[in-house]
Amino acid sequence: MEYPYIIIDNDPRAIEAIHLSMEKYHNFACVGVTSDEETGLDLILERRPSLVFLNIELPGKRSEKMLFNILSEARDYLDTLPDFIVLASSPEYAIDGIRNNILDYILKPLDSKTLRRCILRFQKKATDQLVNTLCFKSYGDYKFIPAEDVLYLKADNNTTDIVLANEKVVRAFKTLKAFQDALPSNFMRIHNSYIVNIDHISRIHFGKSKCNLKNTMDWVPFSKSYRGNVETIRDALSNRSLMIV
Repeated sequence: MEYPYIIIDNDPRAIEAIHLSMEKYHNFACVGVTSDEETGLDLILERRPSLVFLNIELPGKRSEKMLFNILSEARDYLDTLPDFIVLASSPEYAIDGIRNNILDYILKPLDSKTLRRCILRFQKKATDQLVNTLCFKSYGDYKFIPAEDVLYLKADNNTTDIVLANEKVVRAFKTLKAFQDALPSNFMRIHNSYIVNIDHISRIHFGKSKCNLKNTMDWVPFSKSYRGNVETIRDALSNRSLMIV
């Protein structure tokens, strides 16, 4: 799949750095470059990019207002917004970017390592959005299961049990490691024997080292070696929740 992108920036060095980084990825194509906010919005509406590099400090513009204007107007005309990577010389507007759900906020001068991580993050997100069905193949038997129906995966020697929300269990003749490398990012390993769908977690009990899952009495254990993953899950769920302490 090809991902078109545009650049809204007036800094030749930043534009060149972006082009050089993107050349390494054959499925990205630049469909426009401009240093003007209004032209940038027109490019977004006309060429429907998947990704926008936006210098939020263009001369003569209030930075956070420019971002809000582009996003607000794009929402009026597009069902699906592109991902935005905001470029800036200071972290002053990072909070505004987070509130507007941007993909990333990069400080100038740009470097190839930072840009590479942004592109990989975008690719993973795009892949995750496409993956809504899992296919489990065993010899000539193909089983198609909606990803959202999977509660967790449990290792059983060289096979893996896939536990579903309807309490059914599908057995796959693959190791848990094979699934760990292939599943989308909302599946995370929390134990040598368990991968959990974090969208189904309703409770994390660090004292008991267990996670409770929605609409089930199942508790899935986590181990000390994977505690970091569980803390990442906790932070991700907390960020999209109203915290009451």
